[in-house]
Amino acid sequence: MGKINRCLKCVFVLLNAVFGTFGVLMIIGLVKAHPQLSREMGPESLAGLWVFSVGMLQVSILGLTAAKTEKTALLKGFAGLMGAIMIIMMILGIVKAYYRNQLKNITPDPEMMADDTVQKVLDNIQGQLQCCGLMSYEDWGNSIPLSCECLEDNVCTDRPGYLERPAKIYSRPCFPIVSDLLVYALTFSMGVFFVFAVTTLLCLGASLLMIGQVRRHDGGRGGQAIAMTTPGYKLSPGS
Repeated sequence: MGKINRCLKCVFVLLNAVFGTFGVLMIIGLVKAHPQLSREMGPESLAGLWVFSVGMLQVSILGLTAAKTEKTALLKGFAGLMGAIMIIMMILGIVKAYYRNQLKNITPDPEMMADDTVQKVLDNIQGQLQCCGLMSYEDWGNSIPLSCECLEDNVCTDRPGYLERPAKIYSRPCFPIVSDLLVYALTFSMGVFFVFAVTTLLCLGASLLMIGQVRRHDGGRGGQAIAMTTPGYKLSPGS
């Protein structure tokens, strides 16, 4: 018979299997999307995703090994790692929540359009998001770029006559659309971090219970061994 309760060990193994499965899926996704991600995210962000994915898989392997061997040292190491990860996930979730709330209150400065980088970014996304300008097509002044040209009647408006090209432009501004997308992304990532924080908390609790059970089991055996070496000790019928 093992040192750890079978139901507790099953729950512990299931939680670690979730970590392992998530890590494997992330690694597969990174391998398949590596060329595109390297262009869009940059090497530092991509390296961070790789570290996170491989780390999740290694944490799962450590937990499963600790459960199989029932070694106190491995369980203690796993518990410490879960505590650290839980704190990190909580901090990241709080940071995401802070930035999400800040983003909701941001109002773009019209002078941003004087920045060439902002103009280039807008010119690249206007066709994809079907929008024009930060808060209005008027942000472009008298020369509206072709990326504002509208091909969908439900989001089009006629170009004012005093402006140059094109004839129909997107009626929606880009900033509210981008802001909503960023708020959604931050909300999703915040939820992911908090879910991982709860999962690591469960793993931490389970590992602490397992450590206690192993100690009680080993302590009981040690006490019985000492008693058997004591003069006058008699083995009970049930032993």
